[in-house]
Amino acid sequence: MDERWTTVTLAADAAMPHDEALRWIAARADSGIERIRIIGADPAIEGPEPVADRLAEAARAALPGATVEVHRHAGPFASALVEESDGGDLLVIGTFRSRRGSTAGGDPARVAVRAAVPTVIVPEGPHPIDGDVVLAVEEPIDERAVSIAVAEAVRLHRRLTLLRAWEMPVLTRTGLTDFAEDPLRWRARNAELLQRVTESLTARFPAVRIRPLLVEGHPGHAIASRTRRASLVVLGRGHVRVLSGALLHDVVRETAAPVCVVPPAAHTDSAGSGRVSRRVPGSRRPSGR
Repeated sequence: MDERWTTVTLAADAAMPHDEALRWIAARADSGIERIRIIGADPAIEGPEPVADRLAEAARAALPGATVEVHRHAGPFASALVEESDGGDLLVIGTFRSRRGSTAGGDPARVAVRAAVPTVIVPEGPHPIDGDVVLAVEEPIDERAVSIAVAEAVRLHRRLTLLRAWEMPVLTRTGLTDFAEDPLRWRARNAELLQRVTESLTARFPAVRIRPLLVEGHPGHAIASRTRRASLVVLGRGHVRVLSGALLHDVVRETAAPVCVVPPAAHTDSAGSGRVSRRVPGSRRPSGR
């Protein structure tokens, strides 16, 4: 698998959380980025000094080897980002942690879920010290999310943390709370899942340091609280479904690290495995058997 992002789409906003997003992209200038697509509003809306043009100038200065294009839309900006996301390999959105607002009309999570490609939501700085790349473990495992997380860990020379969050089920098949459920059984079930995934990825990617982490609690809160020093948090489509709506918005708002959301449309399969014909650095090649 090879998660090279040659064409990156970047949202431009008058509030300028895109500055941090551009810095995030520029830090990956050596990863094969060839083209940057700046998405801005109609000049009639922006005024005499279009924000998209200023951002394009900054992008050309930050990545002199990349081609920079500006695309403008007169309609709702969030819809424009979803529509334009299909023109690149990655969508990058800047957002505020301290207050509502982003380059996506205040709801970057909503754009990320609907986008055609993986979307990285970059909060305004300062960012924490670059720590582990964190992959939220789901069942079945999302192979596209795995490839992104492993490629980023290899590129940054960081450890990959496999985070599995679990909580007791609230309802049984009868629709009533089952107080007789054994929490140790649920913990053991999730621990077994995490162990299987850890063993599998360790065998597939021997060059990557991998750390399993099992956390009890709601996935949204657990992810936000355990990733404050992460370099990147990767959420596959299973977590996108579980954390849809306000909960995913809370993860994006509360997590200090950039969050990569891999939506259903970013997968090439329809069966649910998320397998793509790409190769991640550090992986073992298929044996041919």
